[in-house]
Amino acid sequence: MSQSHTLPPFVIDHAGQIAEAAAALREVLPHLPATLVQGLARAETARKHGLFPAAEQQLDALQPEYGERPVLKRERILLHVAAEEFDRAEALLEQECQRTPPQRWIWMMLASCRMRLGKPAGESEALRQALALQYEEAPARRLFELQRDAGDMRGALDTVLRLRTLRDTEELAVAHAKLLVRLERHDEAEVLCGQLMQRVPAPTGAVEVWTQLLLQRSGGPEQVLATLDALRAQGREEAAHLLSRSRACHRMDRTDAAIAALQRALALQPQHKQWWYDLAVQQRQVGQIAQSQVSFERAMEIDPLDPTTLRVHGVEHRYAYGDDAWRRVNQALARMESYPRERQVELHYAAAKACEDVGEHDAAFDHYRIGGAKQTEINPYRHGAALSLLRTLRQGMHPATYAGFKEPACPSDTPVFVLGMPRSGTTLTEQIIASHPQAWGAGELKLLHRVLDGINVNGTRIQTGSDDGGAIPTYIPGVDLQCATLGFRERGERYVQAISALADAAGRTGALRVVDKMPGNYFWAGMLPFILPNARIVHTRRHPMDCALSNYRIFFPDGMPWSYDLRNLGKCWRAYHEHMQHWESNLPPGMLLSVHYEQVVADLDTMARRIVAHIGLPWDDACLRFYETERSVKTASLSQVRQPIYNSSVGRWRKYESYLQPLLAEIRPLVDAYEAELDALSPQGTPATQDAVQASCSTTA
Repeated sequence: MSQSHTLPPFVIDHAGQIAEAAAALREVLPHLPATLVQGLARAETARKHGLFPAAEQQLDALQPEYGERPVLKRERILLHVAAEEFDRAEALLEQECQRTPPQRWIWMMLASCRMRLGKPAGESEALRQALALQYEEAPARRLFELQRDAGDMRGALDTVLRLRTLRDTEELAVAHAKLLVRLERHDEAEVLCGQLMQRVPAPTGAVEVWTQLLLQRSGGPEQVLATLDALRAQGREEAAHLLSRSRACHRMDRTDAAIAALQRALALQPQHKQWWYDLAVQQRQVGQIAQSQVSFERAMEIDPLDPTTLRVHGVEHRYAYGDDAWRRVNQALARMESYPRERQVELHYAAAKACEDVGEHDAAFDHYRIGGAKQTEINPYRHGAALSLLRTLRQGMHPATYAGFKEPACPSDTPVFVLGMPRSGTTLTEQIIASHPQAWGAGELKLLHRVLDGINVNGTRIQTGSDDGGAIPTYIPGVDLQCATLGFRERGERYVQAISALADAAGRTGALRVVDKMPGNYFWAGMLPFILPNARIVHTRRHPMDCALSNYRIFFPDGMPWSYDLRNLGKCWRAYHEHMQHWESNLPPGMLLSVHYEQVVADLDTMARRIVAHIGLPWDDACLRFYETERSVKTASLSQVRQPIYNSSVGRWRKYESYLQPLLAEIRPLVDAYEAELDALSPQGTPATQDAVQASCSTTA
């Protein structure tokens, strides 16, 4: 039998390529044995043609005699990589890393394998070793990304600084500034951004970082606008400058000016998805719902499957099977695992809304449950800590406590606090009051807890902590809110200075009443008589199941960690109820008025008059036309308060009762007690709960 008949078929078919591979090996490694050269050439040729078993067979034949030869190990590593057997390649590479002297290709190949295996820490280490042997831009950029994503900001900064010595680009300079911010080296970041902003045009990222830094400080928005005005006087008004102007105006609650600046920026550079999204959100806040939806559509033309945009756009969109919005949500769901965990949560809430709109309630509540579970993993609810704080705040607080309090307090009657659980009617109540010509609605102010921080009551120093959920504190122009060492009167005066400054900035100087409708101020209700005894509190109450359902179906960017799990919702509701029940019995007479949401929507005239009388203002019919009041609203109820009163939200929970059993198990006694209250308040002996069910059924049929 001739020799050709004993050779593997691929050797016969690719004899010329094998000969070329063998010649190349001899040229590089002239002292290799002929048998090893021929076997390696065959293995290499088989590998390059995707004949992986044939290649491995050739290498296995060489293993007994040449197994320790680096060139054989190298070919086996290349084979495993080509066959996507990255774990086997990694094991061999780790052995080869022990060789002396170290070889850069081994570390680079190891980094590549670990990237494919999803081992970022190991990939980073391999890249560091490779870069120590020879520093190049591409692997250094990859190392920077890994360090940044892993939270190693110091390492990322070192890498960026080294990269800038190789090839300094605007992208790297902006990354440098952002890392300085993450490391809280704000002065250095501001200097660097100032240098970059001298360029024409200024790098957008540098302007954004500079703006972010200034907006965090007192007087920052004014400083941003002054700088931008000076640049405009020099003939420079770039898109990035207009974006900065928009954000400064928005921080100062000058939403119309913010929208105008952002529209001009987009006219110059319409390719920015985030700018269209920001414009859409601001348009929603001032009631420009149709324009807002158009802006969301423009954002989705650029990035059709962004979960945040899908979620917020879907709030006002009525989904139908097969429409563009429905298709986008389902396309995004198909790539769920490609999104970061935080964005997955938003996508679940977008999908839940879409499913509800088309009547797929089982699927909708699956999305609420799964999305809520993911959010709870990201930001767990610590019920024990909340319960402890509430009990501490109530300790020793009784009418005699207030009657015996002799410290001076601020006498102002300007503040009005509208508080309660979120989605209980706080926005509607504020809008009714804000429609009065002598009142102004300041919105949800992240302010009272800052004024109260460090207050000493009954021998206990209360630490109110930082803003919940990482929310940005309300910007108060020209008012120092470092209050930890102040007395009771000074704290109240500082609060009044703050809300007066906000009213002045909004053009409402001289408003007799200013409404702070932060729902969570119910925590601090018992502290108000000590600093603002003439303030008035309106406590909004709503059916526990309706209110809890409304919270459960909403994604809150600023926190609310209790709202993503039905049992946590129930626990939080019980704690809130116990807390406010205490204050309804123990606050000084005349300070607190509780109103039921169901009564407000059933008899607006009576309840609006009662609310206005409680805060000490004469009646004005404008309060009944609250939906005509033009003002920025930044809460989840922004659409509802721009239409006349309606009752379709009353009793809605019964439609979803089968999905809410864990919640109902937590608060059944509170549900029964609230329904009994409503029935007692209902005129003509008609059970209010029965009316609610009929109303809900008629409006959802």
